[in-house]
Amino acid sequence: ISEGRAIYVGYFPASKAITVVVVNPYQNKDLSPTFLERQFHDACQALSIEPPLRNDINFKVDYVAHVKDAETMMQRAINGHSHGRENHVPMVAVIECPNVQLVKLGIRALDDFPCLSVPYNARDSQYQILGWQQVAAKIGMQRCAASVQWLNKRINLSRYAHVPLGNFELDWLIFTADVFFSRALHDNQQVLWISDDGLPDLGGINGEQNCFIDEVHQPVLTYPGAYRNITVELKIHHLAVNALLKYNLVNEMEGGTLLGFGHELDSGTFSMNDQNGFDESTSCVQAFRVLKQLIQRCLADAVTSGNVYADAILEHLYRWLCSPKSKLHDPALHQLLHKVMQKVFALLLAEFRKLGATIVFANFSKIIIDTGKYDLSRAKAYCDSLLRTIQSRDLFEWIELVPLQFWCSLLFMDQYNYGGIPVKSDEAMNAESQICIISSWNIAKYLPKNIQDPFHFFVSQFIYIPWNYAQKQAAIKASLQNGDSCTPSINVGAAEAFESEIMEYIKGQISSYFTHALLGMVHDIGLHMKGMSRSENSRNISSGLPQLMGNAHRGDAALEFIKYVCAVLALDQSVQHEVWVLRKNLLKYVGVREFAPEAEFHDPCHSFVLPNVIFSYCNDHRDLDLCHDSDLLTEEWLSAVPECGQPYDREVMENALLQIVRQRERLYHLQDLVCVRCHQVKAAHLAEHCVCGGSFRCKEDASEFHEKMHVFLNIASRQKFQLLQECTSWIRTEDRLNLAVKLFKG
Repeated sequence: ISEGRAIYVGYFPASKAITVVVVNPYQNKDLSPTFLERQFHDACQALSIEPPLRNDINFKVDYVAHVKDAETMMQRAINGHSHGRENHVPMVAVIECPNVQLVKLGIRALDDFPCLSVPYNARDSQYQILGWQQVAAKIGMQRCAASVQWLNKRINLSRYAHVPLGNFELDWLIFTADVFFSRALHDNQQVLWISDDGLPDLGGINGEQNCFIDEVHQPVLTYPGAYRNITVELKIHHLAVNALLKYNLVNEMEGGTLLGFGHELDSGTFSMNDQNGFDESTSCVQAFRVLKQLIQRCLADAVTSGNVYADAILEHLYRWLCSPKSKLHDPALHQLLHKVMQKVFALLLAEFRKLGATIVFANFSKIIIDTGKYDLSRAKAYCDSLLRTIQSRDLFEWIELVPLQFWCSLLFMDQYNYGGIPVKSDEAMNAESQICIISSWNIAKYLPKNIQDPFHFFVSQFIYIPWNYAQKQAAIKASLQNGDSCTPSINVGAAEAFESEIMEYIKGQISSYFTHALLGMVHDIGLHMKGMSRSENSRNISSGLPQLMGNAHRGDAALEFIKYVCAVLALDQSVQHEVWVLRKNLLKYVGVREFAPEAEFHDPCHSFVLPNVIFSYCNDHRDLDLCHDSDLLTEEWLSAVPECGQPYDREVMENALLQIVRQRERLYHLQDLVCVRCHQVKAAHLAEHCVCGGSFRCKEDASEFHEKMHVFLNIASRQKFQLLQECTSWIRTEDRLNLAVKLFKG
């Protein structure tokens, strides 16, 4: 339903009939039974379903002016097909719409059947102004064709989970995992902590809400630099499953101190904290043991019988533990698994380094490594050997590492600022092939628009020129050795000499080409700015600065260009001296001292990641950086899965942000006081001074908290989250912050 327009589609497979009712307040009629039959036939072929014979299904199209009239017609159609059959068979209603309850209120005939809700795609209701009827009808035929497959899958899931068909919720993964876990806990004589608000019901202990801090920090390792060798990006799968199944081994490696307990986890015994009555690390010991047994059974089902539902539960294990929508959500259990995952992740990176790989970037989702090889074939062979060795280790038995992308050259600042030459195919690149240079620099968005293209040009040149020189030199050396390969490999003995030769070449290019070209560009920018009025100049400078988390310096455009370009060129450690000399000359040209505060480069954008944003239609989940994500900055709120394309649920995202803001505010007001001299936490409630004689201060300064809230305020302003904006604006008022400081000091 959209702006008084709607389309109702009823598919009755037993009666071989499809009824379409179009709600259109205007007179145009664009649909016909022939059009519907053709679209249904095409949809069946796209899903690899044998399409029905011509005229085998009866298509009917009706037009009405109001939604109520359409509901009445659908009511008659359902009654006609359900009561008119001589042989009564069990029937279910499969409903796919934005609001199931509203449809059931309008079509009372649905109350006579068990109703199954299909996750709907919000994009389906975004009608065009013209030609919307055929677009909507095409989507309706696609959903009808897919409904049979969906129902068969849901029946198989019902049999596997031993859950009545109509009891599944829209997010079947979380619901099924809750059912399995509750059964396992019950079998182990554990009391369930089922709750609808995301906090476990532990019989009164949950009153201490400050104990349930569910915001964990994902480890992110970044090693900026220029990587002129072949690098590879690896996708990590099943890290949470591996950590859960291998926690005993990890705990032994840590001497039984990693989780705060040793043999107690397997024996099922644990003790309460005598002082506080509750301890998070021991509260979920038995639940952690039961969860491991459950995942072992799911793993056995997935490996031995190839059960797709068990495999899906394993794939979404960490999402389930993180989700407050889970009725068995326990922040302590989440934190415990996260702690083990961090240790396994650290050991995995250590193993990579032990095998000779250089880490470029790493988080729980992916790892980028420098292979140290110039030749693509050797790099791939090294990567295959590396992955086989790692996956042969018992500690990493269930971790799956999949190469996603190889890079011939990579200039890396962080995951949002990088550029490089990707390998487009399995074949080695030759001199005649067209070179594709990826230039993904978030910091460029904070430059004036008219100098963003020159920034990308010079950075791309800094990537391409050394790579092209290396290719030519390698080809010359190969021809001298009577080689016939266009991209020959470099033997180990000559590798250091070859690398030194490339380094000297880059230094020469910095001192000659880049110095001359950048001085010319800075001169052109200065002339352009002088020809503009003061107001036009200010508008031009601010035109490239997104009003988000940026603290970009709104100064001279030429100065900003110098700072950004030199910061990127300086990523190459081997030519840093030459880059600093270049920077000094460029700054001197614009009249700025080398060590002046305004000459320092600072990342203009803070970062905030909202974890595990779920798409209900395809069950895909992503961690969204609301400050850096280019799609969000351009308001492209769509799923990255091509066959889904569902918009983000903005209301759910805003509620998640509000929960984080309120949690951080609560922690700020409940924080400890620390001594300014010995940095010990204040223990006595009434003492004005520490035993060492020092005064007390808040552990988190008001200005630091103010800056964090400013990030959320800018997110709310950029993304038009009104409630979040009101909440953060109220929190950031100076009176409240000053009052909080006085209360802590008193």
